Amino acid sequence: MSNRIVHVGRVSSTQDVAREVNPPKLGTVIVAEVQENGRGRYGHVWLSPRGGLYASILLRREQLLSLRVGVAVARALQELEIDARLKWPNDVLVHEKKIAGILIETSGEIAIVGIGVNVDSVPLPEATCVERETEWSITRDELLYSILRKIETPCGEDIIKTYRELCCTIGRKVRIITAAGKEVMGNALGIDRDGHLLVLNGKNKHMIVGGDCVHLDAGD
Repeated sequence: MSNRIVHVGRVSSTQDVAREVNPPKLGTVIVAEVQENGRGRYGHVWLSPRGGLYASILLRREQLLSLRVGVAVARALQELEIDARLKWPNDVLVHEKKIAGILIETSGEIAIVGIGVNVDSVPLPEATCVERETEWSITRDELLYSILRKIETPCGEDIIKTYRELCCTIGRKVRIITAAGKEVMGNALGIDRDGHLLVLNGKNKHMIVGGDCVHLDAGD
């Protein structure tokens, strides 16, 4: 799939700009310098000052796309010798500090995939950025191209297996707020073949389809 990359300046959100692409052409990538109203999953604000990578990609809607994109971002960062890990479902962390996030919205058979990476700015104290975590020098465009190449993963690769290897949620004590607003606390046992998080609470095993995940322990 070839990509058509469109650079814009200050916008409300790359997701909003991508949604207005008509006709929607698969592979279109909207890249912004600044987002005034960047957003994350479940309405969370994504602070988007100058110096970050903010992009939205039009892709075909498919199962496990969220996990595939998360793996692509983490692996692109690992190539820079950054210890990037995935917090379920698709936050990218470095030593528990957020360095990147992913938002997927759908319109019919089209998935609008939003990716935000802190490159040389840290918008929040609990976050980190590429510049802080590696001695390698990389431009935002170079990082974007690396991520795009990895999203186009050969079909033969086992995304679930790779995701599990990168996931720092497995084995942790977690609190999940589901999309329906239900709270589930327990130990994260693993990820099933559909990308759902398995959580053990006492003798009860929960299969979490989606939600906000908080790590309640310090991890390794």
